[in-house]
Amino acid sequence: MENENKAGIARNYGRYSFTIKKSIVIVLAVVTILACGWLILSLMDSLDIPSNKNDQFASEQKWRVDQRTDMDSCEKQIIKNQIDLKRVNERQISGRAFQTQILALFMIVLQLILIVFVVWIGRKSYSSQKTY
Repeated sequence: MENENKAGIARNYGRYSFTIKKSIVIVLAVVTILACGWLILSLMDSLDIPSNKNDQFASEQKWRVDQRTDMDSCEKQIIKNQIDLKRVNERQISGRAFQTQILALFMIVLQLILIVFVVWIGRKSYSSQKTY
């Protein structure tokens, strides 16, 4: 009788220990999902989505600089180079932001798979055990 009690307590302790570990894994996965979601949303402003429109705007700025008569050709060329450099920087920032968002989305998918796997394993392992 005493051995059966000890076996039951040990089995319950293992079940509760697994449940606590499972809860910790799920909480950490949810925190990771929330952090990645925040990262994706915060980088939305850095994306250069209407790139053709922004390129056209840069071309119009350079045309306006060419039309000015109060500057010499060197000043005009410096301003046009600054416009081009700013455009290149915006494209690079947009590319990095997009890559970071793709990585964050990949992490979210992995965490969702982990959550499903942990929940499925927990149900499978204890439902197949025999109780005496």
